[in-house]
Amino acid sequence: MPARPVPWTLAVPPEVLAEYAGVMLGAYYAEAEVMLRVQQQTRAIFLREYRVDTGSPHVGPPSYVGVAALGAQVVFPEDEQPMIANQGRVLETPDQVDALEVPDPMQSDLFLRFLAMHEWMRARLGPGASVGLGAGQQGPVTAAVLLRGERFLEDLHQDPARAHRLLGVTTEMHLRFRDVAARLSGATSLGGGLSDDFAGLLPPSLWPEFVLPYWRRLYEALGSARRSLHSELLRRGHLKYLAQLGIVLFDPGMDQYLGVRDILEEVEIEFSWNIFTSRDMLQGTPDSIRRLYLGAVAAGAPRMTAELCRGVPRENVHAYLDVARELGPAEG
Repeated sequence: MPARPVPWTLAVPPEVLAEYAGVMLGAYYAEAEVMLRVQQQTRAIFLREYRVDTGSPHVGPPSYVGVAALGAQVVFPEDEQPMIANQGRVLETPDQVDALEVPDPMQSDLFLRFLAMHEWMRARLGPGASVGLGAGQQGPVTAAVLLRGERFLEDLHQDPARAHRLLGVTTEMHLRFRDVAARLSGATSLGGGLSDDFAGLLPPSLWPEFVLPYWRRLYEALGSARRSLHSELLRRGHLKYLAQLGIVLFDPGMDQYLGVRDILEEVEIEFSWNIFTSRDMLQGTPDSIRRLYLGAVAAGAPRMTAELCRGVPRENVHAYLDVARELGPAEG
């Protein structure tokens, strides 16, 4: 047993909600009535089968709403996750970067689509109902890569002024959409979390110029004392900067470059260690999941988490939850 309890979480994304409800993912994103029904049905299933609460009703758009407002073409396949049809090809010329302006959420067709779903859901559930509304944002570096592709990485060295211009727009867009979504949903705060997976594409030597100023701007504007970060491509050399930003909780996700000891030896910060979604939860066995979980805790992981994907055997979900509950409480 660990010296102290090890809190845990289980993430259930929309494709898994739809899977358990027997609904196509495209319909989930297209119709508010379907989204609400899927959430209610799956919440009941997970409470009954796993004693896990998947959460109250909410409208969770994909995290491409922001980049769509800057020209990305977001498509919703019939039964696959939303994707960008022109990823990396939205801003092909320097002039296109120069012409960018921070978009208005209320002029964004995709945001308005999900806002209408949110309004329908609130009306359906009645006065006093709390319905969350996501802002559909990536972190500033990830958004820049989605829009400009490898050209953005070239700009960092060959045209840094334009790289800064693009990061400035994606940062302010992030804040503007989160502010509007929070106000329209009645949220009391913008939250202190940031997700920016592609930040790890930049070497640590470039972070002081091209990452830290924009993350600092976001965290200061968000105003939460509990700053958290999800980023999946970091190396040891990046970790020192997390403490400098006052981040108190780090989620490395499926980071292939970090282990539990890497984080413990580089920075004093709370973090959640992931049982990997595909490699471990989908392709593993109850025995392998238990071994991985116990091994991570023995190595010093202070928190544990796992995110499901479609097709994860139910016995694997139970195996994760069984060992998690042995060692600590569920995090709220």
